[in-house]
Amino acid sequence: MFDKFIMTTVLLLVSAAAVAAPRLLIAEQSQIAFVVKEMGVPVSGKFNHFQATIDIDLAQLQKSSALIKIDVGTLDTENAEADAIATGPDWLDRGRTQYAVFKSTAIRSLDNNRFEATGKLSIRNIERPIVIQFSSTDQADGKTVIVSDFEIRRSEYGIGGGVWNEGGVVAEAIPVNVRFTLAPVVVKK
Repeated sequence: MFDKFIMTTVLLLVSAAAVAAPRLLIAEQSQIAFVVKEMGVPVSGKFNHFQATIDIDLAQLQKSSALIKIDVGTLDTENAEADAIATGPDWLDRGRTQYAVFKSTAIRSLDNNRFEATGKLSIRNIERPIVIQFSSTDQADGKTVIVSDFEIRRSEYGIGGGVWNEGGVVAEAIPVNVRFTLAPVVVKK
């Protein structure tokens, strides 16, 4: 009987010590894409390198967090000349600011697998509050897919100065599509 008590106590202690860690991003199954309209013509692009640390605790959403770091120098529109302009001083200014960063301050549940992240988005060292809605869907293999569509306004971050702001050459609103695939939960013991 005493042996069963000791075994049960050890199992409870090991279980109590098991804590889920933030989910790891599977980069090759994830993307951050955007569409910019130049003179009414859509120009699609994406960022090739980014990091995301996402921890959604459904039992305690107040402990949930998201941190996304995008290397702006990896912008890719499949046009080297356009990419050089977009990452240059008038646009994303990679020489002065290598990363765009989103950091959540709160995450709340909206309804069935829909959430809202409130936080700060920093582009070109200009930080603004932003609210981003997203869905989170668990997959049969233990992975989780997070999807979000939102919009940023160029002028709020000083993106596209000079002739790019004249006469509606480039649209003010930039739609952004995010799809992150997160690895299965890793339990630390």
